[in-house]
Amino acid sequence: MFTTYEEALDWIHTRRGFGPKPGIRRMEWLMNKMNHPERDFPSIHIAGTNGKGSTVAYLTSLFQTAGHSVGSFTSPHIMKFNERISLNGTPISDETVRQLANDLYPLCEEISQTELGGLTEFEVVTAMMFRYFSMSQPDVVLIEVGLGGLYDSTNIVTPEVTIITTIGMDHVQILGNSLEEIAFQKAGILKKGVPAILGNIPDTAKKVIYEVAQETESGVQAYKDDFQAIDLPKKQAFHEYFNFQNSNQFIENIAISLMGHHQVDNAATALQAFLLYCDRLGLTYSKETIRKGFKETFWPVRMEIISQKPFIILDGAHNEPALSALLETIEGNFSDKKIKILFAALTTKELEKIAIWLQKIPNHEIHLTTFDFPRVASLADLKERMAIPKAIYHEDWKQALNSLKANLTDDEILLVTGSLYFLSDVRHFFMDDSLSN
Repeated sequence: MFTTYEEALDWIHTRRGFGPKPGIRRMEWLMNKMNHPERDFPSIHIAGTNGKGSTVAYLTSLFQTAGHSVGSFTSPHIMKFNERISLNGTPISDETVRQLANDLYPLCEEISQTELGGLTEFEVVTAMMFRYFSMSQPDVVLIEVGLGGLYDSTNIVTPEVTIITTIGMDHVQILGNSLEEIAFQKAGILKKGVPAILGNIPDTAKKVIYEVAQETESGVQAYKDDFQAIDLPKKQAFHEYFNFQNSNQFIENIAISLMGHHQVDNAATALQAFLLYCDRLGLTYSKETIRKGFKETFWPVRMEIISQKPFIILDGAHNEPALSALLETIEGNFSDKKIKILFAALTTKELEKIAIWLQKIPNHEIHLTTFDFPRVASLADLKERMAIPKAIYHEDWKQALNSLKANLTDDEILLVTGSLYFLSDVRHFFMDDSLSN
């Protein structure tokens, strides 16, 4: 058993070698052994290709400012593992991680002796989350799907509301090679009689979700059909402004500090889910708490301005839909700037298509690098699969970052993008650097 946080965390990370393993049979076995903690609290279940994290961030702030306790389960973490399980925006303590790991360890050993096999890291952390919120009993738990939906380990929960934020091409080796196949996987989180909120989703994918919703008798409320956001002129740089409207509400002059029109889509989707959840469970709110909640929302490495002199932005754009949103945001906010890009990714991503999007960014200079992580794309991988003319390659991303930062002029922006795991390392690097200065 584990006597320190570090021992517990090391054990959790050893489970990476067992996954991913699509399917929920192991989680069903585990929840039965744990007396079904996933049934002890009300929740919102959130799937989608992109936008899950920012939707969780919006909802967390909306519930908190309205005076309600809120738990959240997200992945991956940016600064520290404990972020994955948070209560009222505060990550669980090191001691709680140790205790939860000790709870799970004997069960993990037991299941590994069955035909089901060993638990993956994500399954272990998901079970820890269920146990923690079963004990803490918040007013709502926001559960972000890890991968897909239908076979994700979180999909043993029956929520009060489900959300599908976006549908795009990502994880095609696992989820399918078309929007329709991916939509079917995401729609796997729909439960009988549980209402579903859809974000800005292409019609072909939306059609598949509606077909699943008809089978599960889930009432669907879709962005632009049942609720909408009306863009407003910008009053302040690096912010977005909109009015929200559905059949019952009109909320004007909402401001968000997350950049990009896609964030307006995510914010409107979050708000529709928030209103529906509060009405279903009798929780109070006001237009004032809603505006305050949006204004105070923060989500790291999503067009995050980490410094203005020199101008440095961190954005975890690691697939085609995210890069499309990134391009739109750069064109809308920084068209007069030269963009120096530092990019790193995993081999599991569609690097060939990502290369095309990176080269669409105006006034670009592309720097490609690698970092220490399983399945990371090496410089050889990047050269072969991305084949970007005039790209500059760096074996050491820290040296590259320091050099690019030191030579950045006033008319240039350094955009660090790619894998969220890479962005986590970069953000740590900047935070440690700022503390040492």
